[in-house]
Amino acid sequence: MMKNKLIKKILFGLIIIALVCGSLFLIFKDNFKFKLIRQMIVRPLAEVMSQYQNQACDSFSEQELAQGYFEALVTGYCRPSANNFADRHQFLCSVGLNCACPAGRAEVADCQGRSGLTWSACKDFDDATVDYCHQTASQSQPQSGSAAADWHCFNKNSIVEIENKKYLITDKGSAITGRRFDLWFDNCQDALEAIGIYKVKIPKQYGQ
Repeated sequence: MMKNKLIKKILFGLIIIALVCGSLFLIFKDNFKFKLIRQMIVRPLAEVMSQYQNQACDSFSEQELAQGYFEALVTGYCRPSANNFADRHQFLCSVGLNCACPAGRAEVADCQGRSGLTWSACKDFDDATVDYCHQTASQSQPQSGSAAADWHCFNKNSIVEIENKKYLITDKGSAITGRRFDLWFDNCQDALEAIGIYKVKIPKQYGQ
């Protein structure tokens, strides 16, 4: 008798957990962070990034054309401040992740980020006198509302709409290819938190 009651309690608990998980899925299934987390359950972030970087950004499926949008991996970048780092090398790693390096890059990729991402730090420079993270590929100053994209698909100074917000394409980068975008933030913490899978409106020249 006691055993049957215990089994019933366990089953009831499992049902409650399933209902809660199902409700959370329905609530957050379109959330940009939740979409990324779901993919990272089965593979590392580096693989997720590679997938979106290698996807075509100038051709879309019938479903995407009907919806009017496609999904892209979006990250944030910023101007790191040395005052926010206890270790000089960490600062140089952060600059190397976000910007062009004023004195070039180190030969060894000894910077490590989330989920195994690695890259080269900037060679040391005098950040008190040397400008850094101050100019985009279009020679403009980065500011909130500007973004980096693949210029083969999204022209310099064109507008792209990401999650119903418009951004000006002013920058590009070797890792910003395909369905990958980088949004500029004045605050580096906001840039870190921006990563996710976002809905991007298909530009008119591609059928919309």
